[in-house]
Amino acid sequence: MWQPNYIKILGVRVDSLTWNDVDSFAKDALSGSKPNQVVTVNGEHILAAERNPKHRNVINNAELVVPDTTNVLWVSKLKGRGLAQTIPGVDLSLRLARIAAETNNSLFLLGSKIGVAEKAARKLQTMYPGLVIAGFSSADPGKNRVVEEIRNSGADIVLVAYGAPTQEYWIAEHKVATGAKILVGVGGTFDMIAGILPRAPRFVRTLHLEWLWRLILQPSRIGRIWKAVVVFPLRALFH
Repeated sequence: MWQPNYIKILGVRVDSLTWNDVDSFAKDALSGSKPNQVVTVNGEHILAAERNPKHRNVINNAELVVPDTTNVLWVSKLKGRGLAQTIPGVDLSLRLARIAAETNNSLFLLGSKIGVAEKAARKLQTMYPGLVIAGFSSADPGKNRVVEEIRNSGADIVLVAYGAPTQEYWIAEHKVATGAKILVGVGGTFDMIAGILPRAPRFVRTLHLEWLWRLILQPSRIGRIWKAVVVFPLRALFH
């Protein structure tokens, strides 16, 4: 199994990898027999994990931890331990769906509001002809029957949209029982794939201003964005 280089920010592991590395990891995992947990982290998640040993341990023990946002990349470079690039959760989900379509593996979408996972699944099938959707469910994390449903579906990849850290805890607890090869916590990704929450235009992403786009669309997130964009870099740089 391919192993990434990594750094730690506030005690939280973040892997340094390129999209080619992601491809290698995914193909190795899908050809193997054990489950692999993938965590996507941003500044807010790292701050929370610094304060919460359980959260931090789940992240640090995952098979892959990818930097979801530019603020994590910038902090790593300012501290002289630069990560290779960001691996946004939406793009990671699309990449895994494409790989699944190419390798005849199947996908299960779990979480989000009722109907959103199904809409996202149909959109993915339109984007990647031949993609097998093993199933989708909006069941909440406490419904253990969904674990059996995933296992019976034969899903190879499971995208879990419960939000952090719930999705990370759920994957760590149930990954073996699901029978899946790759399980990823993807937060609000289904909303973006389904078109419910418009993704930032390409030029905004190129300028690394996704956080500003999200703030415009969802002003109620200002507290979370403040932590991620201001509090996290200052704490990480002066820790």
